[in-house]
Amino acid sequence: MMDTRARRRNRTTGGFTLIEVMITIGILTFGLLSLATVQIYAMRGSDRGRHATNAAAIAESRMEQLQQDAWASIGATGGFVADPVAQNTVQVDGGSASERAYSVSYQITDLELTFTRTIDVRVSWIEESGETRSVTLSSIRYNREGT
Repeated sequence: MMDTRARRRNRTTGGFTLIEVMITIGILTFGLLSLATVQIYAMRGSDRGRHATNAAAIAESRMEQLQQDAWASIGATGGFVADPVAQNTVQVDGGSASERAYSVSYQITDLELTFTRTIDVRVSWIEESGETRSVTLSSIRYNREGT
């Protein structure tokens, strides 16, 4: 009687059954596929964030140019005026390749004639998904030249 109990105990503690291994592989597969999906969404979000950062830098650069121009040369535009298209380039294997094209436009509006003007710079681009996105930077310019 003792001998039979000892054999059963040794048989049940000796390893895993095929069903346990299959269930474990199924759970592991499901978890790895979920992680892969999360990684894809993270990469897309990273691209969108990088494009928004590049657009903000382009808008800031154009805003600084407009802030430094002479007061007389930056009259009211009556709407957004397009600048030439700016390209963002990235280094690929020692060379450079165009990643995304950004369209830059600006609008200048008189707040108080001969005293202050608002300047709005808008940078737009199209994501790989076809969605059009934009960043707008606004500022007020004072007539420091007195003209």
